[in-house]
Amino acid sequence: MTSPVPKAARAVLPRRGVKSDLEQASNLALEEALFIRNQGVILRVWENRESVIIGRAQLARFETDLGYCQAKGIPIVRRFTAGGAVYNGPGNINWSLFVGRGGGSGSVRYESSPHAIFRTAARLLLSALSVSGVEARLDPPNRILTPDGKISGMAAYVSRKGFLCHGTLLVGADLGRVKALTTPSAADVARKYTRSRDVKTANAALDVDSFIRTFVGTLADETKLEMEEATPDGNELGLMRELMAARYGHEGWNLGDPFAWVDKVGAAALVR
Repeated sequence: MTSPVPKAARAVLPRRGVKSDLEQASNLALEEALFIRNQGVILRVWENRESVIIGRAQLARFETDLGYCQAKGIPIVRRFTAGGAVYNGPGNINWSLFVGRGGGSGSVRYESSPHAIFRTAARLLLSALSVSGVEARLDPPNRILTPDGKISGMAAYVSRKGFLCHGTLLVGADLGRVKALTTPSAADVARKYTRSRDVKTANAALDVDSFIRTFVGTLADETKLEMEEATPDGNELGLMRELMAARYGHEGWNLGDPFAWVDKVGAAALVR
């Protein structure tokens, strides 16, 4: 028996995200907590203080200038989704789409193929960008480009209970700083570790608040669901704190060998 289709979807706002001494890591832990607990449709739009976010199977020392980040107090945080290193900080907003296996609606439904997930999320994002005056396109499988360069990159995670697709969106970032913090080393690394790509980036010229309203409205139109603005509930925040204690707050998880944590990654990463 499938779960009933929800009568509403959640827009998890405000943009500022989690406020804590380990804010950057907490925001990534919350992504996993929302994924684990989600049964419907959630759109989260959020900001993070300056940090470098690396993919699940990356080695931090090959994807950013580790010494510079440590000297300047710039956190490096590993997310539980795959893909390459991205910039978080001033001039960037993050967006996250969560769809439960039985909780989708309209044209936004559970997909098991990462490529299909990227197409679904990109359709929503590109529609909202177009209304906001930014013409862009999907460069398969997971990059959003304008003629000036890459404005958004996506990563996804899928299990039997649902999927998460999240991405960045550069809207006013210092592109020189973005490049300095996310240019990968040219060193050879074992093939099991994912490498980032050195690509030209660009900013999307838009009004952020207006874009967010448009993005939320686009999801409401696509799902035929009423969007309810919300903040994370107590259970989600409690799970976030558990994940912080288990992984996201540990230097070994963020800077070490990800394959050393295979038996400690939690339900979201173990479910296939």
